[in-house]
Amino acid sequence: MRDDCNIYVRSRRAGERVKRNITCFIERRLKLKVNETKSAVARPAERKFLGFSFTRDRKRRIAAQALVRFKRKIREITARTRGISIEQIARNSPPTYAGGRATSAFARRPQC
Repeated sequence: MRDDCNIYVRSRRAGERVKRNITCFIERRLKLKVNETKSAVARPAERKFLGFSFTRDRKRRIAAQALVRFKRKIREITARTRGISIEQIARNSPPTYAGGRATSAFARRPQC
């Protein structure tokens, strides 16, 4: 079972305190293991969650790693050496690529 969450607080000191208390609660009370290598106290712009992150002015954006991974997949699908037309590629592509516009609109990301 895997559940991810983000907790936002005002200061780094509050973040350290909340992280310590939440980790203690999860490990002692719920008897679950917390992965310390993935746990962090950081600015929202420095972290990603479910493929998204936040800008300094509190707007959503697609996380850099997710965008790089998406572009790599698109380049593989639309490679010129495949020998098929762009229409065939569009018909045969998975629906996740078709939903890219909706994801982009959700993230309020500026157009590349």
